[in-house]
Amino acid sequence: MKTLPWWQESVCYQIYLPSFCDGNNDGLGDFRGLLSKLDYLADLGVGALWITPFYPSPLVDNGYDISDYCAVDPRFGDMGDFRRLIAGCHARGLRVIIDLVVNHVSSEHPWFKDAWNNPASRYRDYFIFADQPNNWQSFFSGSAWTAEPDTGQYYYHKFAPQQVDLNWANPQVEREIRKVIDFWIAQGVDGFRFDVINFLTTDGILADNPDENGEQQHEHDINQPGIINTLQRLCRYVRQRGDFFLIGEIGSDDLSVLRRYQSPELMDVVFNFNIGSQKTFDVPRLFAALTDTHEQQSGLPTLFFSSHDMPRMISRFGETERDTARAGAVLALQLTVSGVPFIFQGEELGLTDYRPQTVEQIFDIQGRTHYQTALDAGMTPDEALAAAIDRSRDGSRAPLPWNEGAYGGFSGVAPWMPVTAGAQSVNAFTQMQDPASLWNHYCQLITLRNHTAALRSGTYSTPLTLTDACIWFSRETPEEQVWVAVNFGEPVLNPWHSIAAETLCGEDAMWLAKNQFLIKRSRHGKAQ
Repeated sequence: MKTLPWWQESVCYQIYLPSFCDGNNDGLGDFRGLLSKLDYLADLGVGALWITPFYPSPLVDNGYDISDYCAVDPRFGDMGDFRRLIAGCHARGLRVIIDLVVNHVSSEHPWFKDAWNNPASRYRDYFIFADQPNNWQSFFSGSAWTAEPDTGQYYYHKFAPQQVDLNWANPQVEREIRKVIDFWIAQGVDGFRFDVINFLTTDGILADNPDENGEQQHEHDINQPGIINTLQRLCRYVRQRGDFFLIGEIGSDDLSVLRRYQSPELMDVVFNFNIGSQKTFDVPRLFAALTDTHEQQSGLPTLFFSSHDMPRMISRFGETERDTARAGAVLALQLTVSGVPFIFQGEELGLTDYRPQTVEQIFDIQGRTHYQTALDAGMTPDEALAAAIDRSRDGSRAPLPWNEGAYGGFSGVAPWMPVTAGAQSVNAFTQMQDPASLWNHYCQLITLRNHTAALRSGTYSTPLTLTDACIWFSRETPEEQVWVAVNFGEPVLNPWHSIAAETLCGEDAMWLAKNQFLIKRSRHGKAQ
């Protein structure tokens, strides 16, 4: 029997470290806090943790602006804390995946500080300088070029001016990143999630980007021609060092783009924003995304509906923390269709979005930048605030409520940003005591997936099918078959009735109410 990669067996859980748990009462989540909650995560049943950046950083972009690749920011602890976390995770059967941002470094990184305003620097060619900037725009709005004070040149940054793009046309940059990978492998990590990996500037500065209806089309600054060869070398280097899970964040929801980066020579998986980032809940659109991905993806898809970069699923899909039936049904689909599931912290509690009321309550640089851009474009402060909230990523980043105490039990002092409203009733402790809670629903479904090979590796024996608002299918291995029906609409007759009623269930289970699901497993022809 073929052994599956460990990551195909696992449900992954994303840790946004600043907001997970504060272990030293300074208002910020840290490694000690995370270490104290490992039993909680093991009880939930997840098999791997993806931890967002914890490196030293000026925090222009919440840690995605790294000033030292091979250290832990003291706000989160030290290397001893990190090693204890790795040991604690491995003792519980949890793997650890870390974020690695190799598209850019912080302007406070020693490489750039040496290169800045210094054409003679040995690190000058680690970055991209030009006498005349082209028209490329930053993904955070405004020009992607910032002038140096003395040289007359400009440096390139796809994001904030403090996030300086690396020049991947320089082989020394690639050698430096290999050293970083070796360092973290030596600390015991099990995988890497490569941030915006298709954005690497491998071919230097190309032609101006075209405009379409007043909006720049990023035709030449991302997905550059040399990127595939670069990533093949990088992935091969990592795989030569062991069994590591390689995840690529691709800045696109276009399947024709996503599939370029997933193969045995490239990333194991890429993030499927075509499935996960839908702004509203629409069953036909979700079904189409799942079926198109299954037919066109070059490997297993990733299955997620929330992250630190998008509003929480429950808020986007029109529910509240007191009405999570649809969220439970979405989870059933997420854990039973073919793919690698990712759960964002707090999703298992049914948390809703944090909503700022003033610009001072916006913490995300993307939101703050868009506020100023909107003002500069002539919007009123109220209009600019609405635009900023819409573009801000703060919604899902509020601290996790662990109990009904002050600050949701996240910390003993006021946290770095407010806890989401409703923590008195929606928190981990309360949910764990309630057998009917969403948290227990997560535990039961994750356990089912963990103990059902057909849900981890089975092929579709009946294809994904949509009947009204009911998505149904079956998957099988040589040893077992699983039938799944998830109904998001009005009560429907179990779609399996006409072909497998006696095998699946009795008459009392033939009807599926709205946001209900049926999962039946059979081994050797006997339903379970």
